[in-house]
Amino acid sequence: MRVLITGLSGFAGKHLIEFLASGGTHEFLGIDLACSAGSLEIGDCKLTEEKADLLDRNKIEKIISEFKPEQIYHLAAQSSVSRSWKDPINTFSTNVFGGINILESAKSSVPDARILVICTAEEYGEIEDGRAIKETDKIHPENPYAISKSAMDFTSMVYHRAYGLNIMVSRSFNHIGPGQSEGFVCSDFARQIALIEAGKQEPEVMVGNLDSGRDFLDVRDVARAYWHIMNKGRAGQVYNVCSGKPVKISRLLEILLSLSRVSGIKVKKDMDKFRPIDIQTVFGDNTRLVSGTGWKAEYSLKRSLKDALDYWRENVEGPSVGKSC
Repeated sequence: MRVLITGLSGFAGKHLIEFLASGGTHEFLGIDLACSAGSLEIGDCKLTEEKADLLDRNKIEKIISEFKPEQIYHLAAQSSVSRSWKDPINTFSTNVFGGINILESAKSSVPDARILVICTAEEYGEIEDGRAIKETDKIHPENPYAISKSAMDFTSMVYHRAYGLNIMVSRSFNHIGPGQSEGFVCSDFARQIALIEAGKQEPEVMVGNLDSGRDFLDVRDVARAYWHIMNKGRAGQVYNVCSGKPVKISRLLEILLSLSRVSGIKVKKDMDKFRPIDIQTVFGDNTRLVSGTGWKAEYSLKRSLKDALDYWRENVEGPSVGKSC
């Protein structure tokens, strides 16, 4: 099986390739701006990495026409909500026009390939009655990132209907777990606590809005969900990838502080961490994913947070508090 993954070096991409490689013999091609070109073996699988900008249509067409993937996982995106407010033009270009280049190239070279386009629960906006969001609910994107992903979501379905491409879309809720970069709430809290434990930050955690509720799912369960959708999902269908229950941001922090090796850590608000518009509560209904593909989550919230904290304990950098470099 020839499998193409965009966004290979990203948070979900790394876990996806690890999961896919454990399940059989495949030939993988990963596209990413952060990749260094080359090949390596992962178990019985061959992985070739190609550095490429999704906005370089000629290069994307060449890669896909030569590799001829049977499956395409399109994960690459500018996925930070806060960054999207600061740079909406780049966010829209990468997430929409970059994605269209993938679909156009697939249409020309591999029209029978199965394609999973990763979109986001941010598209939904806020559901007023606070219920679990279904795929059939109307979308109301309220930030530049969500708007860009809504555009790609609709574009994907148009390409399915107009050209018969075997496209499925995931609307993924919040991922957590080991390996996530800074700029996302769980990873941000875990990194700060790891810095405090290492004596590299004063014993206080800087936070934004702790009152909002989100649907958090371990990234390893997310990777498994993507495989289930790709192999058992129905073309032209949208799937929520979520846990099915909301968790307050304050609860995440509470669990992480309970796992800390340092007691008495203070919590301090940082207004720079607040968004111009913040939705109060968002959580999804995963019935379609579970019943349609047989997927189910395996990781508990506490396990995910512990693994995220352990990751940062091994990867924090910086001078100790009160000491020179």
